[in-house]
Amino acid sequence: MSVITISKEFSSGGLEIAKGLAEKLGYDYFDKEIVRKIADHAKVTHQEVREFEEEEHANFRAYLSRLIDLDIFKKGPAEEEAEQETTYDERDKIPYSFDTQGWIDSDIYRDMICKVISELGQNSNVIIVGRGGQCILREQPGVVHIRIIASMADRIARLQVDKPELDEDAARREVEAMDKKSREYINFYFKADWDDPRLYDAVINTSRVSDSKAIDCLAALCG
Repeated sequence: MSVITISKEFSSGGLEIAKGLAEKLGYDYFDKEIVRKIADHAKVTHQEVREFEEEEHANFRAYLSRLIDLDIFKKGPAEEEAEQETTYDERDKIPYSFDTQGWIDSDIYRDMICKVISELGQNSNVIIVGRGGQCILREQPGVVHIRIIASMADRIARLQVDKPELDEDAARREVEAMDKKSREYINFYFKADWDDPRLYDAVINTSRVSDSKAIDCLAALCG
């Protein structure tokens, strides 16, 4: 197999498994690098993209983009004059060509995340973590979609190893909040259910399978 997407419940060991699988298979690993690609194309800082991803996805900029013509941020005067007969809806069918001139909203973000991940999906031997890869590449042949889950108790325990200052209740709240963001992200951008098992080819429960065993199993499946 040439492309693997990995969706993970927060603090389920998904990141460790994804990195270990990439190392075992010799695959390129893409996670935070996707933020850099979006930022470079949008002509905004990496921090702006990170902050945008952390916002509630039904946010003010998403609402604003539907009220005003944001082409004033995306095109120069000559381009505006040449396209003055084009409606927003018609333009919306075509990617922004990444000429956004320092502006990002939910529509631009979705176009870019789809294009970046679609382009990565055309490569060989890559692992794509999160950001709706299981939805964007859902119908593409040769892609394996993996889901990593674990029990709440084990996820809380993992998180407390990384953040020993958190008591059990605080750790649970953080796990639940992060899952809520992931669930809303997939629903907002792709109108899909993050928990739908039909989005995935294999589901690994790290409460029942160790990280190392999970890596070995996935390497056998995907290698």
